[in-house]
Amino acid sequence: MFVSVYTCVKNGLHLDFHIVEMLKHHLPLADEIVVNEGYSTDGTYETLLNIDPKIKIFRMHWNREEGEHWWLHFKDASRRRCTGDWCILLDADEFIPEWQFDDLRDFLERTSDDLVPVRFLNFYGNYRVYHRDPAKSHWVTNKMMIHMNLPDDIEIWGDGANVRLKGKEFSFGDTPPRWVVHHFGAVRRPGRLRQSWWLQGRFRTDRSVRFRPPQWVFDLFPLNWADTTFMEHLAIYDGPLVKAVRDNPKRFAPDHYKLLGLLAERDAATSGPLRYRTT
Repeated sequence: MFVSVYTCVKNGLHLDFHIVEMLKHHLPLADEIVVNEGYSTDGTYETLLNIDPKIKIFRMHWNREEGEHWWLHFKDASRRRCTGDWCILLDADEFIPEWQFDDLRDFLERTSDDLVPVRFLNFYGNYRVYHRDPAKSHWVTNKMMIHMNLPDDIEIWGDGANVRLKGKEFSFGDTPPRWVVHHFGAVRRPGRLRQSWWLQGRFRTDRSVRFRPPQWVFDLFPLNWADTTFMEHLAIYDGPLVKAVRDNPKRFAPDHYKLLGLLAERDAATSGPLRYRTT
């Protein structure tokens, strides 16, 4: 069985995505990793070029003529270059824990399903803090991102987070997702994170992105890690850490552990600590 991981990235270094760590992390899982690189201007392409022969990079200009969800076209272009029996769609901040690799490959070898759902564990600020109820912040909870390589029968759907069989209603099914993905999209430098969220329309009533404040505005007024929008839903994570985090923990703590201290103080003042523990 041959497994393809596929992704897209443009200016990933500037945007502080963990693209280098993500690609290296999944090399033991994948037989190939296909990357659609959008002609970055920040050195992303040159950085990724020689990481490993398994990583196959092609480049496209990310024009926006395709409409509101223009990025679907670029994810789909990456999908169509996959040669594996199974395909896994990953964004630059998503990590399948390495302790799931062997079990996942064994499952894919045996299953009769065409689509396999996953559950998301969303970190915020650093790798020791997670969001207990991501739906309340409109964050991802589940994804359908593992699928058989059926080039003409699979489509990337909705906002680009999921895939589905063409002509069929999207559903996660009745079985709870067996696999957990560690998501570090909110573990980035606060200026870049606030800028990305602004462009995505978060915390704005006007979702138009025609007016784009210059980068220095977000650097001068970065995200406040202790924003009350999130604080009541955050908890300390005591579970296992993926290898990329263990190898370079500072890379996954852009808040310098500020939130960890705030949550510890909150827990000490309440009835007891909130913890996430898993094996």
